[in-house]
Amino acid sequence: MNNSFKTALVSFAFAAAATTAVAQDSKSIAIATIVEVPALTETRDGILAALADRGYVEGENLTVDYQNANGNMPTQQQIAKKFVGDAPDVIIPITTPTSQAMAAATKDIPIVFATVTDPIKASLITQYEKPGANVTGVSDAAPIAAQLDMFEEIVPGLSKIGFIYNPGLDNALATLGWIKEEGEKRGITVVESPAPTTNEVILATKKLIGEVDAIYVPNDTTIVAALEAIVKIGQDVDMPIFTGETGGVERGALASVGLDYVAVGRVAGDMAADILEGKSVSEIDAVIAYNVVDHFKVVVNLGAAERMAVKIPESVMSRATQIIE
Repeated sequence: MNNSFKTALVSFAFAAAATTAVAQDSKSIAIATIVEVPALTETRDGILAALADRGYVEGENLTVDYQNANGNMPTQQQIAKKFVGDAPDVIIPITTPTSQAMAAATKDIPIVFATVTDPIKASLITQYEKPGANVTGVSDAAPIAAQLDMFEEIVPGLSKIGFIYNPGLDNALATLGWIKEEGEKRGITVVESPAPTTNEVILATKKLIGEVDAIYVPNDTTIVAALEAIVKIGQDVDMPIFTGETGGVERGALASVGLDYVAVGRVAGDMAADILEGKSVSEIDAVIAYNVVDHFKVVVNLGAAERMAVKIPESVMSRATQIIE
């Protein structure tokens, strides 16, 4: 065997060993969502950013399968079956219905949910601390106390607030319970106006006119889909419209205090990285994002304020992180 051939053989062996090492170190995750809206795509971006910070980079040593069900639950269930068949190292569902579909599909693959308002009510976990089984994750429950603090600043004497929601959604029911509890402490009555479908949202909104001082639109996919219609009614009758998620302010709502969804995604991404590094999912505490994320977004819409005949006080303007003209 000549020297040049020996050298080539050794080089080939080293290259093959390096390729094998990379293949052995490579990990895979599967991310899914029921729809794509800014808060959810920001969550996905935060997940991938946190994983990259921990050394798991898509296209290098991390394979990412991202799927969007486009609002169709049967499609979501098909995606869940696909993920189980592909057997990724971690499944990361975004939103409550997506997380429920994934949890129903597998009891073996680790699941880290993100943007689930109430994971206990949604039957994803039974407790936050060491939840056991194969599911943990991050709740994106709205910071209701901080929101009501701001609403009272903007609407002095606020005593009744309307709540439009789909009673068939667990996250909406959870938010209703929390806002009622927090409102009771402040002497604020929550007036419910259910809308089981998007087509019923306008009627549900009109029922509140003359009955409340302001309207609150929770992070409820059914209701948020018709947000512009709610905003139009608010403008027509000088009714302040607040949202539980700050993205709604860009769509015409008056104001909101909310989570930074990139930061929420980062929390879920760090949990996924822990699992990729060998930690058992059952030992990772589920968390509520507002307890672990160190800042909130405060977003106000000056154009909406003018059209709803509301003056936003300087105390709110001075701490706004985003002002929409």
